[in-house]
Amino acid sequence: MFSLRPVPLADNISFHDKLRRFIQKEQQDRQADQIPVRVTNAGTIVTLKGPAPAVEALAEKVNAFVAQAIEDEKERGFTTTFDFPQKHANQLIGKGGANIRDLRDKFDVEINVNDGVVELKGPQAKAAAAKAHITALGRQWADEATYTLKIDPKFHRELIGAGGAQINKLQTRYKVQIHFPRSAKPAKDDQSNADAASDAGRKPPRREQEPDEVTVKGPKKGADEARDEILNLYQYLKDNSHTAAISVQAGQIPSLIGQRGSGMDEIRQTTGARIEIPNARDIKDPSTRVEIVIKGTSSQVAQARKLIDAKRDVFDTTVTKTLEVEKKHHRALIGAGGQ
Repeated sequence: MFSLRPVPLADNISFHDKLRRFIQKEQQDRQADQIPVRVTNAGTIVTLKGPAPAVEALAEKVNAFVAQAIEDEKERGFTTTFDFPQKHANQLIGKGGANIRDLRDKFDVEINVNDGVVELKGPQAKAAAAKAHITALGRQWADEATYTLKIDPKFHRELIGAGGAQINKLQTRYKVQIHFPRSAKPAKDDQSNADAASDAGRKPPRREQEPDEVTVKGPKKGADEARDEILNLYQYLKDNSHTAAISVQAGQIPSLIGQRGSGMDEIRQTTGARIEIPNARDIKDPSTRVEIVIKGTSSQVAQARKLIDAKRDVFDTTVTKTLEVEKKHHRALIGAGGQ
């Protein structure tokens, strides 16, 4: 079922522009399964065509909007001014005036910023709402802190976390923005996730960071806590990132690993170090040298290295000789039960 609804408008271009934006927003906000209303206009008459319930609902909203716009126009002469921190004026204005335009559309008032004073002109209630919003922005920016942390790029990936999870968690918890340098992309997916999270809602571009710089920006309390947590984690990573490499013969790997890994498990549990054993199964020459990598704190690495060195030295000094013994003597040499 279709219905026509004429809506009379004042002969004012600004009314038409505002109404056009209002109707577009209402159409965008409709439910996915709802048929959109066709809108046409001729002079000061707007015609809505579509399913009766949708047309009636939109017509009611349009008439209410126009009525309010007419009432607001009577108060356009109202003006109020208030002080605003000059150092944050550029943030309020935005790049190319983008922020001010958004605020004008949002609150339907004229906004001018000059020498630390903001002037609002429009309906009193809307001017009051705009003033409250802008004043809150000023307080927020005044409380804002920015820290630049010097962090070795080799630790960036671990600080960012898989898929940006670590940094996203900190940004959410402390309501801050954390930026890693774009030039030091430790992992494409991790960096893109971290950038997407920390760039959200940010208008002006940030300056190019040095490869070892990480910035934290937000409310001072949150920025302080986020900075401290990042530095603590960084220190932990540094303390636990000592490494050492031990060269051993490929043929020694099985004896070092032990049955079902018991040899390495014993060293790991004793020292707390992380030990990476190379795969030597495909190496045909058992005398080929391969590297075992040890990771952990300085003392953990030193202790594990000492234990592995001792096992390696025993293996390296072991001599193998082959003797020919008649088969009839094998049983006697082995002994009962292999004893």
